[in-house]
Amino acid sequence: MPFSWMDDASDEPSTDGAQARSDAYEEEVRERAGLLKRMGHDKATAIHRCLGNVAWAFTVQGVPPLTPAQIRKIVNGVYGSRK
Repeated sequence: MPFSWMDDASDEPSTDGAQARSDAYEEEVRERAGLLKRMGHDKATAIHRCLGNVAWAFTVQGVPPLTPAQIRKIVNGVYGSRK
């Protein structure tokens, strides 16, 4: 009895996995910066916290999908908006 999860085609790695991971981290940084803004923290604190959170997540293994410059750009965008 064949099952779709047993097909060889499903064993191929996803080509957009890295992009999806990067998009997820961008959204996480955006949400965290928004939360810190709503809590009354200044932009410098939000940048520091977001950089620290991403760095902490990859202290043991791996390379963060976002550079510090990208994180700063995301936080600046959140703090620049009037929402």
